Amino acid sequence: MNLEDVRAELEEELTWRIEELRFFRNRLADLVTITEKELYSKSLVVMLYAHFEGFWKAAFTIYLSELNRLNLKAGEVAAQIMAASMGDLFQSLNDPNKKNVFFRNTASDDTVLHRFCRQSEFAERLHDVFSTNIDIPIDLILDTESNLKPIVVQKTLFRMGFKHDEFKRDEGTVHELLRRRNDIAHGSARHGVSIQAYNNLESAIIEIMKRVVKFIFDALDNKRFLRTPTTSNP
Repeated sequence: MNLEDVRAELEEELTWRIEELRFFRNRLADLVTITEKELYSKSLVVMLYAHFEGFWKAAFTIYLSELNRLNLKAGEVAAQIMAASMGDLFQSLNDPNKKNVFFRNTASDDTVLHRFCRQSEFAERLHDVFSTNIDIPIDLILDTESNLKPIVVQKTLFRMGFKHDEFKRDEGTVHELLRRRNDIAHGSARHGVSIQAYNNLESAIIEIMKRVVKFIFDALDNKRFLRTPTTSNP
């Protein structure tokens, strides 16, 4: 898939979500009283959050899937991406129940020895890892923990090899959306949401989603996934 295909896929993912949000927002015109409109806006907030989290996961799934398709070697990519591809190896290294075959019976309780054996096996396999194609476990990397709050945004960005604070300026907006959504979803929001408050929140979230598209395109175009990023010619 070339860069323009990736951009088109990202834009398509964004467009259908914006269109659905606007479709349901336009139903406000069918309601008569302010109270009805504000109560209806509560459901819009829940939908807005669902689309924000859904888009975040879908957009970065497109990004990570593209990295997997590029047949990149582990030694070429950013340390976090390499580490993500080495999950099985790390799991074996950290598994206290994994015993060395030679000492499994004669020294089964020697934890120091068996830890050393696991470390030796890790060191032996490490050379081959650098020349192995990456295979990023996308669902694990993009775990939103059912609440895409600012710290979760930071964690997912870091796991993908980006600066954790790439979207720092948007944390207030994300926190506001999550707070409103959780209050509504948990039944603690008795009153409705003003039309102006919802419109402001929707506009801000859509702008974040648009920036995600640009951010991902830039990351691919400038190969920010590599250990030494390069910049394309203007």
